[in-house]
Amino acid sequence: MSGSNRYEWLQDLVAQVKEFVRPFAREPRTVAPRPNAPWRSAWSWVSRALLAVLAALLLWLNRSPWWGWSLVALLFAALVVTAKWWPRRGVLLRVGAWLVAAVVVCGAAVLAHPAPQVRVAGGDDPRPSELVATREGPVTGVRNDAGTVEIFAGIPYAQPPVGDLRWRPPRPPRPRTEVLAADRFSAAPVQGTSTFFTRALSQIADVPLENTLLNPYPVSEDSLYLNIWRPIAPTAQQLPVLVYIPGGGFATGSGALPLYDGEALASSGEVIIVTINYRLGVLDFLSHPELAAEAGYGASGNYGILDQIAALDWIGQNVAAFGGDPDRVTVAGQSAGGESVCLLGATPLAEGLVDGIIGASGACMGTTGDTENGDQADTRAVAEDAGRRLARELGGTTIDQMRRMPVDKITRAAAAVGPHWRPSIDGHLVDRSPAQIYADGDQLDVPLLVGSNTDESSLALAAPPDTDVDSYQASAREKYGQDAERFLNLYPGGTEEQVLDSMLRSQTDQAMTRAMHQWAHLQTQTGRAPAYPYFFTHTPPDKGLERYGAYHGAEVTYAYDTLGNDGDADYGPVDYRPRDQMRGYWLNFVRHGDPNGPGLPAWPTVRHTPGQVMELGTDSGMAPRPRPDAVDFWMSYDGPIP
Repeated sequence: MSGSNRYEWLQDLVAQVKEFVRPFAREPRTVAPRPNAPWRSAWSWVSRALLAVLAALLLWLNRSPWWGWSLVALLFAALVVTAKWWPRRGVLLRVGAWLVAAVVVCGAAVLAHPAPQVRVAGGDDPRPSELVATREGPVTGVRNDAGTVEIFAGIPYAQPPVGDLRWRPPRPPRPRTEVLAADRFSAAPVQGTSTFFTRALSQIADVPLENTLLNPYPVSEDSLYLNIWRPIAPTAQQLPVLVYIPGGGFATGSGALPLYDGEALASSGEVIIVTINYRLGVLDFLSHPELAAEAGYGASGNYGILDQIAALDWIGQNVAAFGGDPDRVTVAGQSAGGESVCLLGATPLAEGLVDGIIGASGACMGTTGDTENGDQADTRAVAEDAGRRLARELGGTTIDQMRRMPVDKITRAAAAVGPHWRPSIDGHLVDRSPAQIYADGDQLDVPLLVGSNTDESSLALAAPPDTDVDSYQASAREKYGQDAERFLNLYPGGTEEQVLDSMLRSQTDQAMTRAMHQWAHLQTQTGRAPAYPYFFTHTPPDKGLERYGAYHGAEVTYAYDTLGNDGDADYGPVDYRPRDQMRGYWLNFVRHGDPNGPGLPAWPTVRHTPGQVMELGTDSGMAPRPRPDAVDFWMSYDGPIP
C-alpha cells in the first residue's frame, strides 16, 4: 500500500461513524459570559483572605511554634493551588468545599500547639558539678551561668508509683552503681495540661502566674523526684535546708516551676533549697476498704502526703552529702503546699524530719465531714465511700483491675465522683482533725511563720460569678440561718458591685485569713515554739493585673526572690524593697527559727503581740490583725469551713 493512501481506509471509517452519530448529537451551545463572574472571582479571593486571617489568629492564640505556622501555610497554599479543580456548579457544593477546606486549615492551627518539654537545669552553658555520693548511688548536677550555684534536678526519692505500686505508700528508690546525671527536671505529676482555651485566654487576657497555671511540662505517674540547689562557695559548717512543697489545690503543681526556683536563695550562700513533686488528685487521695485491708497500717489514701514524708526522709539521710544540715530542715508551701506543711506539723509520721514550718495562704484548719458539703476534709467513711463510687463509675472493678487501667480513664471517672481527692482523716496520717490536734497540743512543736494575702479570692475575677442581688441575699439567709444578719452586715449585698466584693471578701476571710490566724494562735496556746504571723498587701506592678490586687500566690515571687520568673511584669524599686525584706525574713527563719535580723523591722511573736501581724508590703511593719470582726465571725461559725 502506497504512503498516500495508507490510512484512507481508516479515514473512511471515521467519516462513516460521524455520519451515524450526527442525528443523536446536540448542536454546540454558545455560552454567554456570566455577568456575575467578576463578583465570584472577588468573593473567592475575599474568602481566602478571611480564612488566612482566621488561621493566623488561631495559631497566635494557640501559641503555635514555627512548625505549626509552616504546616498551616503549606495547607493554605495547597488550597489555593487546587481551588481551580473544585466544584463550580451549585452553591451548596461550592460552600461545602470551602467549609471542608476551612475545617482542615483551622483544625491544623488548633492542633499545632507547642509540645510539653521537661525543663533543663542550669543556664545557657551548663557545666557539670562535682560528684555527690547519695544513699542510692553517685549523682552529678550542673552549675548556673554565674558559677555560684550547683543544681541537681530530677533525683528520685522513691520508686515510680506505677503498676502494682499505684495507690501504695512510697518505696525507697533502688540502689544504682552508675552515675545519675541530674541535669533536667522530671515530668510533672499527673494533672491537667494546657488546652487551646487556656492558651488562648493567656494570650488575650492578663492572668496572674499564667505559666504556673498552664503547666508547660509533660506529666507522668513516674514523677517522685526532687531538686536541689546548693551554693558553690565552700562553708565551714553544714547549711540549713529549706524544702518547698508546691501548691495547686492537690490537682496541679510541680517542683520544676520557675516560680519556685531555688537559685536566688541558694546564691546567698546561707541555705540549701529543695523542691519536690508528690502524687496529686485521685492517684494521691483514693481511699478504699481494699486498700486499707492490704496496707500494713490498716488505712488508705493520703499517698501524696506520704510522698512528702518520704522525700523528707530521703533529705534527712542524704542532704549532708550536699553540705546540708539534716537537723535544720524547714518545710514551706503555699496554697495546697501550705495545707501540706500544716498536715506535716500535725502528723506524728513527720516527727524528727521537720524543724520549722512556713505556711502561706493555705492551712489544715477547716472542718472535717464531707468535702461535697463544703468541709475541708473527708472523714474516713466518706473518703472510702468515694472510693467505692469511683470503682462503680469504672464498672464495679477491683483495686487490682484499677491498677491496670490507663490513668486517663481513672482521672475522667474521678472527676465525675466529686471533690474528694484531697487529704482525709484516715486514722494513720492523722487520727482526728488537724485543728483538734493543734488544739490538743499534739502537733510538732516547731517555729511557725504563717500568713495570707489581702485579695486571696480575686482570681475569680477572671470569670466573675453571678452577682444577682436577690439571689445573693436569699442564699445567705438560707445558708447562715440565725447568723444571716450578722453575715450580711459583714458582707452586704445591696448592689451587684457590692455582691461581687462581698463574695470575694467572704471567701478570703473564711478560707485564708481565719485559717492562718487560727493556726498561729493554736500553736501559741498549746506549744512553746514561737509563731510569727504576716499579712501580704503589696500589689504587683502589672497594669493588666492591678484589679487582682495582692492575689493568691502573689507573695511567692517576693519571698523566694523569683521576680520575673513567671510573667513579664515591670518590676521596679517599689517591688525590690518588699522582696529584699521578705527574702531576709525567710532566710533568717530558715537559719535560726526567727525571722528577725539586722536592717529589718522588728517582728514579734503572737505571744507578745496577739492583736498584731507583720504587714508585708511597700511599707512593712507591725499592724493590727486584718479584719478581726470577720475573722471572729468565722471562728465561731459552726458550719462547714473549707
